[in-house]
Amino acid sequence: QDMPFRESSKEKPNILLILADDLGAGDIPFYFNSSLVDMPNLQKLADKGLRSTNSHATPLCAPSRYSLLSGNYPHRGEEKSGTWFFNDDNGNQFRDNQKSIAELLQQNGYHTSMFGKWHLGGSVPLVSPGKSNLTHIITDDNHDWSKAFIQGPHEIGFDKSLITAAGIQHPPYAFFRNGYLDSPRE
Repeated sequence: QDMPFRESSKEKPNILLILADDLGAGDIPFYFNSSLVDMPNLQKLADKGLRSTNSHATPLCAPSRYSLLSGNYPHRGEEKSGTWFFNDDNGNQFRDNQKSIAELLQQNGYHTSMFGKWHLGGSVPLVSPGKSNLTHIITDDNHDWSKAFIQGPHEIGFDKSLITAAGIQHPPYAFFRNGYLDSPRE
């Protein structure tokens, strides 16, 4: 298989890491040649890159996402079953001093980005101390969305991000760009 770079090259390879919720290895053609859907663009990525053939995941998305980004089992994070949504207690799933793959890549000269569902927790920035209104996350008067949400992708090594906090599974049903609530563009 042709490699897109040589080890002697001074140029670092690009890294594209894809985590898809609710996708089985048999759903994509290049693992078991059993896909019901033709995926030529994913096939091209697989043909030109590296793919994992011995990975493990939990049956749930947030713990798998944490394991992929941290290199740790889910119970090594803040919550043994994963931190999923905005909360007042722990912020995101990462413990103090745990590094993410994004931080390690940054330390080695990479620019990092994350797009899609975050689903690793975080806390709402508040105007004054107190508890967040987790029912009305976007509209509560004590929530200060002129600030980035606390413990989002920007705090674990991602230079750029465009994410939803919990996809369509939990409010807020909004996008966050680089940690800030994103407003529609004209």
